[in-house]
Amino acid sequence: MGVASVGLLYAAVKRVAGPGAGLIAGAALALTPVAVLIFRFNNPDALLVLVLIGAAYAMQRGVEKGGTRWLVLAGVLVGIGFLAKMLQAFLARPALTAVWLLAAPVGWWRQIRDLLVAGRAMLVSGMAPAARRSARSSRAC
Repeated sequence: MGVASVGLLYAAVKRVAGPGAGLIAGAALALTPVAVLIFRFNNPDALLVLVLIGAAYAMQRGVEKGGTRWLVLAGVLVGIGFLAKMLQAFLARPALTAVWLLAAPVGWWRQIRDLLVAGRAMLVSGMAPAARRSARSSRAC
């Protein structure tokens, strides 16, 4: 997950600031002592870092194209982050929402509609295991 996080961060920064800045950002993540510790062991923090970098990358692509698909992908990734570390994944939600509202090249009504769709995707992806578990327990009764 550490290698994937570094690669995804490189790709995200490279789209905006060029390959040199992408290399610096990837190296900073790879060489930060806390990140080295997190990625060294099998814990949910590594997954949380990966999916939140993925959500930021998806939001960046969505803002570039004004596409709902990328915004929904960002919502799904935040939902997966909720499964990894519960409410810590939601710390990125206000920033992602603000980026969409300030920079998306679509009208206000479509921005709100797309945010609602992405929020629904986030809830569905974050609650899928709980729904499956409750369906299994209701069949057992």
